[in-house]
Amino acid sequence: MKDRVGWIALTLAVVGGLVLYFIPGDHTAKLVIAAGYAAVVLIFFYGLIVLIMMATGSIDLSQLLEDDTGGASMSRFQLLIFTFVIALSFFVLVAKTGTLPQVPADVLALLGISATTYGVSKGISAGSGSSGTSNPPATPPAPAPKPPTP
Repeated sequence: MKDRVGWIALTLAVVGGLVLYFIPGDHTAKLVIAAGYAAVVLIFFYGLIVLIMMATGSIDLSQLLEDDTGGASMSRFQLLIFTFVIALSFFVLVAKTGTLPQVPADVLALLGISATTYGVSKGISAGSGSSGTSNPPATPPAPAPKPPTP
């Protein structure tokens, strides 16, 4: 892990140095641009490391969409899909226009409803006592003793 951090730091230093050297302008503008590029490169490498760890099995995703009982959770799936769709939409808008768009109230309401659905389902499962383990079956009563034979 220390090797990865070292390579990331070296890459950020090289990118920052190249930006400071080749971009014309005053030093404050160069520093802002270098910090922006360094942040983008850092986020990219952290994402790349997470993707590599997911591909090699270091990060276990087998229980990502499971509820407490081990079955599939529709509320978790809905929250995951809505979050990815909205994030991808905003990424495309930023890539196309080059500016950060205003977040419409409808999008915030959609994410809020999705997160609330997930929260309510967690509250219901916690209130019903399903903590991932099923209740043991009741033991049958002991058989009645046989009467003595005459």
